[in-house]
Amino acid sequence: MGVKMRLVRIRRAVYDVVAVADASGRSLWVDLKNADPSDGGAEQMRAALREHVPLNGPPRGKSRCRYLGDDIWEFKEWGVRVLWFYDAGEPKVPKRIVCTHSCGKLKKKEFQREKAKAIRIRRDYMEIKATGKLPQPED
Repeated sequence: MGVKMRLVRIRRAVYDVVAVADASGRSLWVDLKNADPSDGGAEQMRAALREHVPLNGPPRGKSRCRYLGDDIWEFKEWGVRVLWFYDAGEPKVPKRIVCTHSCGKLKKKEFQREKAKAIRIRRDYMEIKATGKLPQPED
């Protein structure tokens, strides 16, 4: 297996919230931080991922968080979607929420491609974790 993975820590509290970075180091966290300041959805999502989720876990209610099947979940905030999955973590490590990527509100067929991407990232993550070579998140 030649898959490499980088993780970027968003924040660690009760939950350890991390984002998967691509080979160039780009992650959804970088995209949200670099979003147009007038984009309220990106700002709201960034605040949720940095403040609410690490302390309280995923939001309750389908309007802000929902299960998509295949162990993939979605955070929703003002037109911004972040796909993610749970990793129970290692001993003495809080539950980990792994954010795969973000996208806007899409039509069903387009969104299915985004979900398939999240499924591939989860599969790679779990395979790397099984080998014991999962990298520690970068702060």
